[in-house]
Amino acid sequence: MKPKIIVTGGTGYIGSHTIIELIKSGEFEAVAVDSCVRSTPETIDRIEEITGVRIKHLAVDICDKEAFFKTIEQESPVTGIIHFAAFKSVPESVEKPLLYYRNNLGSLENVLEACERYHIPQLIFSSSAAVYGDVKELPVTEETPFGKPFCSYAHTKQIGEQMIHFFAEQHPDFQSVLLRYFN
Repeated sequence: MKPKIIVTGGTGYIGSHTIIELIKSGEFEAVAVDSCVRSTPETIDRIEEITGVRIKHLAVDICDKEAFFKTIEQESPVTGIIHFAAFKSVPESVEKPLLYYRNNLGSLENVLEACERYHIPQLIFSSSAAVYGDVKELPVTEETPFGKPFCSYAHTKQIGEQMIHFFAEQHPDFQSVLLRYFN
């Protein structure tokens, strides 16, 4: 049996491409968990057209803890979660900061609690170079300190990384990777 990877936001752009690469590797079973509020379920058809593999798509809002945990229970054992499900529009996050805190941090809290409860040892978190704030010097490295967040989206990514750091300190067998993207 191949290790099962849950890809939250699996019908989004980065999530769907990650699923394609997981399938191409031949080493993993990928399951997309995505409510499709900002994507389309037809992406699963496109993944199948590209890979020849029909993956399971569970239309679940991971901010709904009960529904998300039920999904994890049904899919267990799960080896890892790749967490791409977050809102990412800087202008919208300025207009609706509470929406971003609720979605981006609430979903991550549920992911971490699922990792703890269901003994999921690995997490890849989709962060952002926005954690660096308004960078004055390039190149930026992983040692570059967080800057002042310029919007609630950036702030949720800073808080999210800190949440994972503190969680990992309390769970020595837990492994995580933080991906920081630049536009």
